[in-house]
Amino acid sequence: MSKTQQSKNGSSRAVIIEIIMFFTYAFFAVNWIAGSTLTPEIMNHFGLTEFASATFISNAITIAKIIGNFLAASLLNKLLPKKAIGLASFLTFTGSLLAVFAPAYWVFILGRFIMGFGGALFVVYFSPVVVNYFSPDKRPTVNAINNVAYNTGSIIALLIVGPVIAWLNTWQASMGFFATISGVLFVLWHFLGEDFELNSNAGKIDQQSYTTKDALKEKVNWLLPLTYSGLLTLYIVLLNMFPLTKTAAIGGKTLSTLMAVGGVIGSVIAIGLSKVYSKRKPVIIICGILMTAFGAIMLKTTSPSLAIVTALLIGIFMFLPVTSLVMIPVELPGMTPNKVTVVMGVFWAIAYIIETIVYYILGFVVDAKGYSTAIWIALIFSLTFFIGGLLLPETGKD
Repeated sequence: MSKTQQSKNGSSRAVIIEIIMFFTYAFFAVNWIAGSTLTPEIMNHFGLTEFASATFISNAITIAKIIGNFLAASLLNKLLPKKAIGLASFLTFTGSLLAVFAPAYWVFILGRFIMGFGGALFVVYFSPVVVNYFSPDKRPTVNAINNVAYNTGSIIALLIVGPVIAWLNTWQASMGFFATISGVLFVLWHFLGEDFELNSNAGKIDQQSYTTKDALKEKVNWLLPLTYSGLLTLYIVLLNMFPLTKTAAIGGKTLSTLMAVGGVIGSVIAIGLSKVYSKRKPVIIICGILMTAFGAIMLKTTSPSLAIVTALLIGIFMFLPVTSLVMIPVELPGMTPNKVTVVMGVFWAIAYIIETIVYYILGFVVDAKGYSTAIWIALIFSLTFFIGGLLLPETGKD
């Protein structure tokens, strides 16, 4: 029996690997959101005066993620899973640390770029790990858990960045604290991670290579990121821009935190739903239209109670359908860990290309028209999730 098969049959190793990967990506999110939450302090430290310039802080990560997404499959094949995932973890840690000690703005941007590159590799590597270690009936549950890793990190950041700053006094020390946790998780992976077969499908070995060029020829690999791009943009805008607004019924930061909590609830619901309902498209379509509708209510209402409820509902309907979306490529015919890595690399890269362009444009909208206008534009753009749901193939069983 191979080492991989032993790991599959011995669920404890699979669970340990899943836990380390989950928290590594969660603390990547903590470092990203902490940096975004601290945007005013960082702008002041480096002498920045325009928000459009400050968007480079987030977009440096996003651009790195695009490059990393495209390179993820190639690196996985060359380094094998343990070293490839270890590299991703190491880059998130060192990039975070470099940004903390940056003597100039361009060095800070470089650190964020390195961190984003590591995060890009890491999020793609969730899929081959799920395909390799977990049976088809468990994959929706594990995917739902992985999908909330970033949200978990955002909740941690939104809740404790303030207290950590009060404790450590500066944004550098605060971000250094979170970077140290990422370093600990990198060390844990070094000792507990392992390699596995990349071209195995249902016990068979498929030696035929599947490249990024092959993936770009398939319609579904364009529909998936186009669908997700609107949701991704809205999510990033609500976490990064919305906490800075002063027009919400209650504090924008509070609503962003509630939305993140709703995301966790949505992922829990997705786990339960996956056990009784296997269709993918209806979940995407219904949740897509509800997400945008409740977003409009939250932005428009002057009632604090209604704002709280809708913030939670946005998070729920934003994260509940993501499991269905990412299950579509996993359930496509002939899927192997290698192929799903390529498909998901293309998925994340194209989605972030679109999000980067839109978010940068929104930075100029903020400077010209204010935060409220930019957020409304992002909300309208989120309808790509609903529209894409109508066009995607149904891979779930009847």
